[in-house]
Amino acid sequence: RRSAMGVRGLQGFVARVCPDACKTVDLREMAEKHRIDHPDSPPVIVVDAMSCVRRWYTPESWVCGGQWREYLAILEDFINAFMAAGIKLVFYFDGVVEEKKREEWIKRRMKNTEEIATLFRFIKTHRKQPGREMFVLPSALPTFTRFALKSLGQKTVCTLQEADFEVAAYGLQHNCLGILGQDSDYLIYNTCPYFSIENLHLDRLVTVMYSREVLCHVLGISLTHLPLFACLLGNDIVPESLLEGFWHKCLTTSPHRNNSYNKRTNILLSVAKYISKIPCSYSSLKHLEEMLPLGSDKSLLYRGVNSYLLPGQQSPWIPPSVINCQMSSLQQQSALCQDKEIFQVTFIQPQLSQPVFTAEVLQPSGHLCSTPLDSLQQVKVLPVLGTSELDTALQVGSHQSRADRENPLPHPAGHTALDAAQAAVGFLGCERTLPAQVKLLIQPYPKALLRAALNPFSIQPVFVLGIAPALVRDLVLGPVEIDEVCTGPPLKPVQIPLDGSLPSCMSMAPHSLVSPADLPREHSIPLSVLLAKMFNSAAKEQHIQSENYSIFNILSNGEIECSNSLEDDYDTEIPGQALIYRPARQHIYSILLESGKGGAYPLVKEWFVYFGNPLKQPELIQPVRPPVTGGTPNLKTLWLAKGPDVEKQRYSTFLACFYLQDEMEELQALEAPVAGFCCLLAYLMMQVSSLSLEDLNAFLALILCLKGKSAAHLTGLQLAQVDSRAVHLGALLIRGLTTLLMANSACGFPFKMDDLMPWAVFDGKLFQEKYQQSHRGCSVEELLEGNEPLYTPFQNLKSLICKVCMAKNRTIQSR
Repeated sequence: RRSAMGVRGLQGFVARVCPDACKTVDLREMAEKHRIDHPDSPPVIVVDAMSCVRRWYTPESWVCGGQWREYLAILEDFINAFMAAGIKLVFYFDGVVEEKKREEWIKRRMKNTEEIATLFRFIKTHRKQPGREMFVLPSALPTFTRFALKSLGQKTVCTLQEADFEVAAYGLQHNCLGILGQDSDYLIYNTCPYFSIENLHLDRLVTVMYSREVLCHVLGISLTHLPLFACLLGNDIVPESLLEGFWHKCLTTSPHRNNSYNKRTNILLSVAKYISKIPCSYSSLKHLEEMLPLGSDKSLLYRGVNSYLLPGQQSPWIPPSVINCQMSSLQQQSALCQDKEIFQVTFIQPQLSQPVFTAEVLQPSGHLCSTPLDSLQQVKVLPVLGTSELDTALQVGSHQSRADRENPLPHPAGHTALDAAQAAVGFLGCERTLPAQVKLLIQPYPKALLRAALNPFSIQPVFVLGIAPALVRDLVLGPVEIDEVCTGPPLKPVQIPLDGSLPSCMSMAPHSLVSPADLPREHSIPLSVLLAKMFNSAAKEQHIQSENYSIFNILSNGEIECSNSLEDDYDTEIPGQALIYRPARQHIYSILLESGKGGAYPLVKEWFVYFGNPLKQPELIQPVRPPVTGGTPNLKTLWLAKGPDVEKQRYSTFLACFYLQDEMEELQALEAPVAGFCCLLAYLMMQVSSLSLEDLNAFLALILCLKGKSAAHLTGLQLAQVDSRAVHLGALLIRGLTTLLMANSACGFPFKMDDLMPWAVFDGKLFQEKYQQSHRGCSVEELLEGNEPLYTPFQNLKSLICKVCMAKNRTIQSR
């Protein structure tokens, strides 16, 4: 779950005190009205998926590891209900835990740990699943929900900050029918209507719509007061602990305290009463900041109010001059690289097998008043070679159209294949949306040059960089020009050789008019740095599109987290999943991160929940090279190269992450889902010495018997009892699947991601059944449900895994 869900107590306040703000609406009727009012704009609902997953998971069984095929069918039914009404859905997922919310994340993890311990005590005592009042999300449910929705053809966005801001911004900017979720922050944002997932009746598409206007009427304030109101009640930026004295003052001076309300309700009413009487101005905000015990950070209220302003919005609490200088991109981190804005064009010669030229427009984002790239009026593009037969194609991407355009870097296997030219092109697309009036011109010219005519009112230069990267093999290019374009006198273009480094013009201050020719040679950017930025941008793109797992977080921040799993902390024979899969993760980190001098890698910060980890600080984990014959291929090879030899390298590198590089031939002969499952199972059997032959038999019977079983069949499966150790092993396997996803993403997708999903290889109740049968001593025939064609595959897979373990001096024994 998200670390915080809006303003504490506000959602309940609206339901109890402002019933008129909770209007029952028919989404079909609203969609029809939208079509009439906006014939060119289909009705869209943007879904805050993280606040919906608990509602979506309705299978009866939830402790055994997840009923994934049943869950997939439920999601499909959900989508179809909206599609039947002509409503398009766009799903947003939190993609990162922001640093400011880490403390709250840790508190919630500790609370979840206690809940899970209570759950295991119940299962051990009663040998059954408890009631829904003790419900805990199946391990990794949000992660796999993201991939499930994508596999069902839905637009899914994984954010680079917590999702509520981007959900609200998307809803406003795209004139959406509304937001579907359960987070009271959507009452604060001035955006499209807010619909309740908790009150949704899917069969009729009827739910509750919360009215900001009615809420404001009851509180006696206006819409512009809401951001300050939220901050003075405590939110993700302004801690409640700093506001208790202020609340006491409001309560004691409020003439209409209602004794029938609880304290929190009276606080909400009295705070609203207070702010209704002060002028809506920046000076009022400053006065409040001086009055509150904010310590050294007197900007807390200002930052809190500002966090609710969506792109293009203004507030009387913040001076317009400040708002105008804050480009919306500063709040929408998912649309920006971390150190600069990029508008990129990529030149591709369709008749050639290699890309010809890659160019960037670079504008430092650290200077708040620099001209946004949206102000570009014209971009002239001049191809690398002056040959008349060069048919140069110009690709311009945008954040909104990323899902539709072809990605120049490798997609997960199973997506549309790219030609060799596209596969080797650097940096991913446009990180800003250009206005419709932007004109793009292509003219033949013998040298590489790109110019941009900026808004005439701009006084800031934009650095324009043209490169022909060393990725282009067997293609001879001449020197490349670098030109800095600004509204003042133009600088003389400077030629530089393609020797693997470029002048660092993008790091110059925006007021600087120093020509790149004046930079000393030591001020150069190695090609390796440019490549690192390219891979970071590629991972970011795939992260946003929900196509990889955790790669961007590692490449950009060197940090990764993992929430609670259904693990029995008192089962000392099975280590925490975080520790079991750490060696595999260390291999993955070394693939992603370039070692420095002496072969040392940067450390990765891990926030993983397991027994004995107090989460006081991140654990610093050393990357370790996987045992790949001939050395680990670099990302340039794994992500960009093509051909059968490269496919083998990707597969063998993936296997090496799990110490299985010597079993490549046998594993490749299996169906992909079975091969992935066996990789995971072999790794588990090697790492956890307490796993027995009975455990191995249960897992193998699961993967073989699952094939062909429908969601309906699995739903009807009944268990006489639930075994707590099997619950633990089920969660362990599911977390292992996320490790497979990470390795697959790092290695350039040797597997289709769909082949590594839990609905392809796992069912919680079926595993419980096979586990209990195996530990009762049932025969192989009974384990395999009398399905004779499965007997030989079962023995072959068992022999393969036992052989792998024997090679590592691990003998699998019966319990």
